[in-house]
Amino acid sequence: MKRILYALIIFSIVSLPFGSVFAQADANDQKLSAVQKETSIALYPMPVSGTLHIAFNKPLAENPVVLVYDMIGNMLENITVDREAAAAFTVNLSGKRPGFYFIKVQCGEETFSRRITVSP
Repeated sequence: MKRILYALIIFSIVSLPFGSVFAQADANDQKLSAVQKETSIALYPMPVSGTLHIAFNKPLAENPVVLVYDMIGNMLENITVDREAAAAFTVNLSGKRPGFYFIKVQCGEETFSRRITVSP
């Protein structure tokens, strides 16, 4: 048992890429600021049983399009969006059967896909 544990530890240390071990802050300052400007998305509550809240980290310039897919990739619905604020909106999923779905949010040139769980 100890040999397996030691082998896993050694393998994990050897397989680390050297670029991730040593950070170079001075060479990548501009890249870091570009990463911080990326748009991120938050979906809550999870699992959802009715209304799904979708929030972005910055205001949206356009109205988003929300598509709902089943687990095998069939598009089930194109949902109209009820906006709460410039960076948040809700989607009503109360008619969906319990299970796993994919939500695809398209806003301008950006697209976000997330797996959601619908509970009864």
